[in-house]
Amino acid sequence: MKFIEYNLTDAYGNSNCVIRSLCKILNKEYDEVFNGLLDTAKALNNESYNDIPVFEEYMKQNDIIKIDIEQDKQIKNLKLDNGSYIVFCYNKGDFYHMIPIIDNTVYDKRIDSLELYTISIYKKNN
Repeated sequence: MKFIEYNLTDAYGNSNCVIRSLCKILNKEYDEVFNGLLDTAKALNNESYNDIPVFEEYMKQNDIIKIDIEQDKQIKNLKLDNGSYIVFCYNKGDFYHMIPIIDNTVYDKRIDSLELYTISIYKKNN
């Protein structure tokens, strides 16, 4: 698994891993994804765009589907086919994170994301 440092912010310097991941996979601008997630949260009567039902519905709307995987596998040990993926992961504690992986390259702010463990993986249908 390769790593490329990737960071994306809005005009005010704010950054969020869910939005960054979706922007990378969908090739969309930060504000477009942010507003789409807010609209989805509102439609689902949910207070936060970061909640699982919200980002999963947004992914579904954008042809990103959840795939079966082995949970609690470290990111650095994943064996994924070429393609575009989003990995929802954690540190086996209270830190949750989302990262995009495209053609076995991790795009994230910090290389230590490779040490995190999988919860769910989503694949973009091309």
